[in-house]
Order: sequence, then structure tokens, then C-alpha cells
Amino acid sequence: MKVAIPTFGTRVAPRFDCAQSFLLVGVEDGQSTEKREIESTDWAPHQRAGKLVELGVDTVICGAIDRWSGQLLEAEGITVYGWVTGEVEDALSCLLRGELVSQAIMGAGGHCCGRWRFRGGVAGATPESAERPPSRGRGMGRRGGGGRGGGGGRRGPGNR
Repeated sequence: MKVAIPTFGTRVAPRFDCAQSFLLVGVEDGQSTEKREIESTDWAPHQRAGKLVELGVDTVICGAIDRWSGQLLEAEGITVYGWVTGEVEDALSCLLRGELVSQAIMGAGGHCCGRWRFRGGVAGATPESAERPPSRGRGMGRRGGGGRGGGGGRRGPGNR
């Protein structure tokens, strides 16, 4: 198996499409056999999936990933563990033990400390929630005023 992990220092890069480098890891019999870092600064976002296919990658561990890139990778038979955060070595250890899941928050020693609990919106966008339009400001209580659309709250006594 060949694993690719977009990196940001020693951490899994927060965005697949902006990572400056990828760590390529060869895996045999549940152990990493070789590691090498490759620069990806000159790869356009739409080229990344193709470059990983050319390199023979069959598993990607990454932070945020857009739906288009995720679908391209999966169409090529590459397994994608997206929305993973934490240290690269911890994520790799978890993968080698067969415990890695998408949306994992990695802890020390490669232990999954939990999963992100998304509620939508920009900060909590997931591939599933990316299809939903943002809230149109349904108000934040009687006086309203919340949300991106700035919409008002309920009309009632004292709120006219």
C-alpha cells in the first residue's frame, strides 16, 4: 500500500488543495517501509488527484478536502480519510492499526480522541454539509439580529 498525507510541518495539512508538500509512505505487512516527502507547491488544485494516481497512491489521509477532489480520488480507487486533524505520525499509526476514520481528531500516540461534530456553517463544513446553503438568518431570540442574512427574530410584544 502507498499512503499520501498532505503535510503542514509535522501535522496533517488543514486543506488538501493548499498543501505545500505530501508525505508518501510505503506500507507492507502493517509497517511503514519507506517515507519520502515531495513538494507540491507547483501542483494546481485540479492536478493533485492525477499526480497522486501517477505516484501509485492508494490511500490519502488529509484535512479538509473539496468534494471534486475527493470524488476524483475515489473514482481512481483511492481510499480517502478526510477531515482528519493532528500529527502526521499519529494519523499514520492509527491507520496501520486499522482504527483510522474520517473526521478523526488525533491524540498523542496515534489514538483517536474523537470525531468532529459538525453543525454546518463555514467553520463546520463537511463534504455532506457543503451542499447545503448557509442559514439565512432566522434570528437569535426575540430581538433577532443573528445569522448571515441579518434577518430579524420573531415579531411580538416589545419587538416591533
